[in-house]
This record gives sequence, structure tokens and C-alpha cells, in this order.
Amino acid sequence: MGEFDKLMTRAFKLAKRGLGYTSPNPPVGAVLFKDGRIIGEGYHRRAGLPHAEIEALNVAGENARGATLVTTLEPCSHFGKTPPCTDSIIAAGIIRVVSAICDANPIVCNNGYKSLNDAGIDVIEGIQAEYAREFYRPYFKFITSGLPFVTLKYAQSLDGRIATRTGHSQWISSPKSLKFSHRLRAINDAVIVGNGTVKKDDPKLTTRLVRGKNPVRIVISNSGKIPLHRSLFTDGQSPTYIATSARAARNIGSRFQVIPLRKGRGGLDLGDLLNKLGKSGIVTVLVEGGSGVLTSFLKQRLVDKIAVCVAPILIGDGIEAIHDLGVKALDQCVKLEGVEIFRSGPDTIISGYPVWK
Repeated sequence: MGEFDKLMTRAFKLAKRGLGYTSPNPPVGAVLFKDGRIIGEGYHRRAGLPHAEIEALNVAGENARGATLVTTLEPCSHFGKTPPCTDSIIAAGIIRVVSAICDANPIVCNNGYKSLNDAGIDVIEGIQAEYAREFYRPYFKFITSGLPFVTLKYAQSLDGRIATRTGHSQWISSPKSLKFSHRLRAINDAVIVGNGTVKKDDPKLTTRLVRGKNPVRIVISNSGKIPLHRSLFTDGQSPTYIATSARAARNIGSRFQVIPLRKGRGGLDLGDLLNKLGKSGIVTVLVEGGSGVLTSFLKQRLVDKIAVCVAPILIGDGIEAIHDLGVKALDQCVKLEGVEIFRSGPDTIISGYPVWK
């Protein structure tokens, strides 16, 4: 691994610290390198706070002059909540900028590189570009479409059940897999469940098993008849929204936060929900169930990634993870690409990206 590769690996390690905190901005890490050693580093901690490049420059101070800046994403060149990073990079006397990938934001794309080149700064792009495309896939979707990136996550038995026929489901997965689930919550802006899950399991949907912020919680209900005494609405851990039809929304008390949705074929228009979440700055969404909600997101082709935890147990007669998707022949199946498989205690976690024809 070359020097720039090593520095970029460090920059991405820093960037990961911002996952779940920076929306609607991307998580970015930056490292300053001079005379064979790192003289400053930083990451974007939260929207509105200094970007990663500025944090690294602040650490290095005057010593930044003549240094190389390694950053996971093209530096911004426009005024947002903070001034352009390119202006500070130029003023600091940086001689080279090494970037993993161009920012997909049309306001930034190649403009940051151009500003640096025009100032006589050498720009190298493409270090760990493949990894960067994967890392920034959620942000790139959001910044180009205005819609959040949707991850479907659930735990099931070997025979595809998420609960017994009586509805008992706690816990199908192992303690290690539960931590994995909580980590997913921590790096997503919002988590979605159906009303049936709230009634049956009284979930908290917090990140109590790992360090990290709690996501915004959203309950989907066709009827709007919500058990408002459940933990989601009383624990004060994180905002909870009720997504229901405009008609049902009128019957919910004013002290509860409601997202009124259009009706679509076969139920609520979940695309309308994603559009409204995107406009509020939510970049990533985790859908946890139950089976009706999981199936609805799949049928409406709104899923960007699927993560399934398979436990080495057999339930037999029980509740299926996914209901009818209208598949009549195997060539109509939802196929996954970019599949990854790893062990989590006794469980196996399989993830990938659905290919929508």
C-alpha cells in the first residue's frame, strides 16, 4: 500500500466517526501530511460545524504551509453554513490535495478541484475511489435525487420466519447481532416500523447497546389508530413521527407529530413519505419491519440496500419475513448485487443492493 493509500485509509477511519451526525452533509475525514509525518487531522462532526479539512488545518496551524492534504471527498467551493473549504486550503499554503472521489453535489462537482488547480495546487483524485463510491452511496443518492437512502433490515430464522405464529420474536438473533442492529440505527437518520410492531413488541428503537445518537423514529399506520402509550411516544429519547393518511391524521391529537401521506395502490404512498423526509434533511432511513412494512417498501421499489440476519433456528409455522411480491417466475425475482456475507456470533448476515428492472 502506497503512502497516499495509507493516509486515505486513516482519513476514512476519521470520516466514519461522523456517520449519523452530519446530515444533510456527507461524513468526511481529512489528514495533513508533511515531511514524512501527519501534522493534523480532523473529521466533519456535525452539520454546521467546521468541515474535516478546516479541522485538520486548525490542528496544523502555520505548519500546514507546504503540506499535502488527503481528504475522502472533493473539498467544497461554495458558501453554505460554512465558508468554502477551498479558500482556506489555498490561504494555508497547501501544495497538494489528494482526494478519493469527486463530490456528486452539482454545486461542488469538479468546481472544488478547479479552484485548487487555478491556485496552483496539485490535485490527485481517485485514491480508493471504489471504496469511496460505496461509502458515499447514501449521500450521493440524496444529493442527486433529494430522496433518502433506504436500508431494509430484519432478522429471520433459516426457514424465513421473523416470529412464531403467536407473534413471539424476541429475540431471533444473537446478542452480537442485536449490537449490529443498534449500530445500523446509530448511523441512520431515521428508523421506520409498522404500527403492528409497535403494538406487539413495544420497541424503543434506540442505540442503547452501542455508542451513538438515537435516530428519529417513524411509525407507519394505515388507520392512524396508534397505541400512544408505548415507549416510542413516552420515553423522550428521540422524536417520534406518525406517518398515516391525511384523513386518519386528523384524528390524532395535536401533541403528536404527524406526517400525512397520500394513498397509493394497496396502501399508503411510501414514496410520498421519502420525499417529505428528504425535504427535511434526512439522508438515510432504516426500515426494521414488520413484514407488512418490509413488503410494502419492496413492492413499491423504494429499497436501496437489504441486510438480513439469518439465525440458525427453524420455526416452522410462523410469520413470514416477506409476503407476496407478485413474482410468478424466477426471472421476476428481486436480485441483489454487491453481496457481502459475514458471521455475527452464531448468525449469518447477508447484505446487498436490489437490482430494480
